[in-house]
Amino acid sequence: MIPSQLLQRCHTQLKMPSKEPFFKSARKYFRDYSDLSSIHGVKYLGENRTTVERGWWLVVFLFSLICCFYSIYLIYEKWNNSPVIISYDNDETPINQIPFPAVTICPVLYSNTDSINSDSWRFLTGTEFKLLFSKNLLCGPLRIDPLTKSKNFSFDDNFVNPEKFNHFISRLYITSYFENCLWQNEDLSCAPLFDYILTNDGICSSFNLLSPKRIYQDNVKNYFFHRLNNKTYDRSSNWSLDRGYSDDSGRSTYPRRMSFSSATNGLSISFKRDTRFKSELKCPTFWILQGFKVFLHTPSSVPVNQEYFYLPLNTAITGAIKPVVLNTLEKVKNSSPEKRKCYFENEGSLKYFKEYTQSNCELDCLTRYTLYWCGCVAFYMPMDNVTTICGTGKNKCMKEAEEKMHTNELIIKQNHTDVYEKPPQCYCLPSCRDLSYEVQISSGINMKSDPYHLYSTLVLYFKKNQFIASNRHELYGFTDFLGNLGALLALFIGFSVLSFMEIIYFLTVRILYNIRLYGQWWGKKNEKSNSQNNQICEIV
Repeated sequence: MIPSQLLQRCHTQLKMPSKEPFFKSARKYFRDYSDLSSIHGVKYLGENRTTVERGWWLVVFLFSLICCFYSIYLIYEKWNNSPVIISYDNDETPINQIPFPAVTICPVLYSNTDSINSDSWRFLTGTEFKLLFSKNLLCGPLRIDPLTKSKNFSFDDNFVNPEKFNHFISRLYITSYFENCLWQNEDLSCAPLFDYILTNDGICSSFNLLSPKRIYQDNVKNYFFHRLNNKTYDRSSNWSLDRGYSDDSGRSTYPRRMSFSSATNGLSISFKRDTRFKSELKCPTFWILQGFKVFLHTPSSVPVNQEYFYLPLNTAITGAIKPVVLNTLEKVKNSSPEKRKCYFENEGSLKYFKEYTQSNCELDCLTRYTLYWCGCVAFYMPMDNVTTICGTGKNKCMKEAEEKMHTNELIIKQNHTDVYEKPPQCYCLPSCRDLSYEVQISSGINMKSDPYHLYSTLVLYFKKNQFIASNRHELYGFTDFLGNLGALLALFIGFSVLSFMEIIYFLTVRILYNIRLYGQWWGKKNEKSNSQNNQICEIV
């Protein structure tokens, strides 16, 4: 007989939970993140749906991510390679904030040395022949080399002593072509207004140029300035290209400046050429007309190989000057000179010049190349106590040195690491505060005349009382770059700073507290697996 009631003795057998695989735990943890993430589309990747649906969202998310990163790359390249942009200033600037341009005038006249016959050379004294040899350097070869043998003069055709050269050319009779000068409607003597300087065009006269002590380094020997002008250069200047005029500058300051625009308030020069005088320094030229080259440049630069306009004899020219000013904001200074494409004051150090301008840098570079390859420099180049002047025998060498310099500049601009030759590299950028002058010319016939003279007139003035400067400023500041970065991330994937903090939280803080609360990094234990304990009963 089976008893109606059986006695049972039961006991519970605990089953230890098995350790989950890492991949399974990571997938569970990612689902937790996707459910809570603020990034668009991520929650669909972790949702318990079909593989096709999740694959579709994965493709969409990756495509958006690629587009986002590519756009960020373009923004970064633009910010990194072109950090500056040039725009017009909002306000007009009065012309008294900038100096009147330095005006350099170089005569362009025919030489009559070819008319000297062979008998004339025999009557030249040693001093006269040396003067002619100095003229040969200034004007180019005058075919006197064969005659030196007949005169038994020993001239080094390759090297010339600078002291002797400047001594002799200072004795050359240089006719003053100035008849009278007007500055700001005041009749002044032309001699104090102009200084004689040496350029590649020979002996020229310059108005409003800074003194050599301000332009050149202390080791540069300025033979010609002191000898020919016979004056001291102690005129003080409270202007620099970067800083402009100082606040305490009055109306009578140097370099000179205009207070208002007017043809009568500018510079007016009358030239007088005596057609009877045949013995002044005249150089051969390819010009059909005779007259003057006129250079407009900053007072701190030397006019060598610069743009000019031509003033013929018997002509009246009026030039309306328009200043072109480019300023640079201080914030741009954080970028390298190569990226901002300019040098601030004291950044572009030169060997021969104190005042950095792009034209001074180019002349400094040409001087160093010529000295490196030829062992001497041209007569118009800056030099120290131990440098000699190249004679006419070095003309070919000087031309080759200039060609090598331009070739190296081209290679450097193309970002090539190898260079054409070994000499020091030149990287002549504009000044960060750049000043140049454009001129609008109108011309007519000078009606003043007499049988023995030719007359010319030059009038220069600022066209307007104000001008609009340009500013070089940051294309993207750091905050602008962050703003563009955030906009792209939000546009493509809805990413923000809080989204980034969510990722940091799930990778650090949440894992630490999961271990502390649940004993495992992926979170709560599985309740179904936790309840799987076996109960074993015995029938008594």
